[in-house]
Amino acid sequence: MAKSEDITDQIQNDLLNCKICLSRFIQPKMLPCAHTYCQGCLEKMVRSDRKVQCPECREEFNLRGGVSKLKTNFHINSLMDIIKSKENEKMVCSWCATAGLSEISAVARCKTCLKCLCPPCKLTHGTANPRHVLEDLPGYIAGPCEAETKMQKMIYCQGHPGTLVDYLCNTCNSVICSSCSSHAHARHSKVSLANAGATARPTVMNLMERLKTDTQSLVQQEDDIVQAMEGMKATERSLMSMIESTLAEVINNLIKQGDTIKDTLSSYVREQEELYKVARDDIQLKIKKAKDTREFSQGVLGSSKMREIVCLRSVMEEQIDGLQAPRVPDDKKTRPSLTVNESLKSMLSHSNLFSLTFGEESAAKALAAPAKSKPRKSPEKSPLAYTPLPQPRQTAWNLHCFDTELDGDEYDPKLTGVSVSDDGIIVVADEDNSLLKCFTNYGHLTATISLPDDDDKPCSVAIFDDTIACSSGNQLYMLDMDGTMQKKLFLRGSESVYPLAAYQDEYVAVSEGSMCSLSLYNINGQVVDRVKPCGYEGGRFLFLAVNSDERFIVTDCGKKCILIFDRDGYVLTTCDQVSMNRVVQAINPYSICTDKDDNIMVTEWNRILLFWPSGDFREELLTVANGLHKPRVITVDNCNNLVVTQGNGCITVYQLDLS
Repeated sequence: MAKSEDITDQIQNDLLNCKICLSRFIQPKMLPCAHTYCQGCLEKMVRSDRKVQCPECREEFNLRGGVSKLKTNFHINSLMDIIKSKENEKMVCSWCATAGLSEISAVARCKTCLKCLCPPCKLTHGTANPRHVLEDLPGYIAGPCEAETKMQKMIYCQGHPGTLVDYLCNTCNSVICSSCSSHAHARHSKVSLANAGATARPTVMNLMERLKTDTQSLVQQEDDIVQAMEGMKATERSLMSMIESTLAEVINNLIKQGDTIKDTLSSYVREQEELYKVARDDIQLKIKKAKDTREFSQGVLGSSKMREIVCLRSVMEEQIDGLQAPRVPDDKKTRPSLTVNESLKSMLSHSNLFSLTFGEESAAKALAAPAKSKPRKSPEKSPLAYTPLPQPRQTAWNLHCFDTELDGDEYDPKLTGVSVSDDGIIVVADEDNSLLKCFTNYGHLTATISLPDDDDKPCSVAIFDDTIACSSGNQLYMLDMDGTMQKKLFLRGSESVYPLAAYQDEYVAVSEGSMCSLSLYNINGQVVDRVKPCGYEGGRFLFLAVNSDERFIVTDCGKKCILIFDRDGYVLTTCDQVSMNRVVQAINPYSICTDKDDNIMVTEWNRILLFWPSGDFREELLTVANGLHKPRVITVDNCNNLVVTQGNGCITVYQLDLS
């Protein structure tokens, strides 16, 4: 026969535990299918359409009135009351019983020494034995019993356990028994408990009034919290409804636009099909007439009747004149095309339709501090708290992207230089394939140019005055736009690369690496000037740009900084770090360019940074989220579009709005 404890455990596990949270039922609610779950567990399972599916039988029910309207399973509640009464039966404090005190109900149990403890003993035991594990007894609810148990323990003498106290020692401010009064406290000032009780009664009554007031205040705070929670849930439902309705409206509008475009396209194609059908029927009729005329003429020729043969000539000429093909609509002119608003598409993809803001104070700050607590500093914001970020204005849109790899390429493209002509032709240097490749703004190949010396590989490229300047090793080529060589110059030093940048149509500036200097060449290949920043040493110049004020902006890969100086060599500013979201970051600049307003753009490993013309950091312009793949060299065309060459051999053109 099974023991009663086993039966109780089986009842608890099989009948009194929720199948969702696997814990004791809290407000058990019964679904129409007779399965019971906690009210809170069911509320978490209700879908937006106010339906819930039973986890066990999978039947769906409509809960328009909410989970709270379901029937409460009173049988479960009755069983839990019985189990609680059995659990609390004869649960008394082990330490108080050992000390000979009256039986005081236990509220906790030490799992280490297996002792049951009342509230005071629980506190004392936990402090004296920090490594012991204490657990609350099932069914215990902190309340008036705590004060009662403390009082029951205090009416017994601390020096003589089991003996009731008879006096109040004013000297020690403690209650004592008769034995203590005669010995340990013999010379102390003492009063009987009757006199002490009469004196303490008014104070206790005042404390009771204060307790009543504090209780009312706590009840009011509880009501306020309940109302705040309900208001928060109501706000959540309202905002969720607003989000869903807004999304539905936007999606329906987009679908409606698409349906309108598709209907227009279908109507146009049907009209064109009718025109083609009429032209085809006419052609088929003419083909039939031509075949019939030819067969008839063949028979006339075979009959050798000269009269018919002579007359046949004019008939055939008339028939041939009538065989002119009808006018067919020009396919290229009539074929429909579709233009997608890439700016709007990109904006929908990368901009937030919604912006969520919260109140200034969290619910935790609304709770009053405990009485008599020490003043403390304002708590810092929790790291888990969500602070909505301001939505930045979009400054760049992806217009189009194209691949620079050609069918005849032996290697994957390695793009080391880029420049744009006045008529919008993008010229890129593909070092590994030893080619200059020329593309339109939309990626159509217009020409390929090889350097005159077969072994030379193009490195950097710049266009000025309809001339392509291209560096290769320590040589500088001046080429016509069709690739014809004008000049070939030898550059100073022995650098592995010599990046170039053009200043209007006056000259091309050459970065001279470890010499930390620039040489300026005109279209005739003559050195018009050499510029070296005053007092600047120890770096290694890499890419450069020249703005409209003829200021040189150079990336120094040795010192990992950006340097701005004028033609006289006066250093205006240097920048080796940026601050984003109050975090200072060192930079490792690579390629650089300026736009028509002299804004500065700098590439790093996986992003492009934007600086003001003065060299002050402005913002992070583009990242991998915008489609970047190891950005390499960059430039800006005449339409102020940013042209970015990437590590995968592609070129992406971005429209900029940096106003």
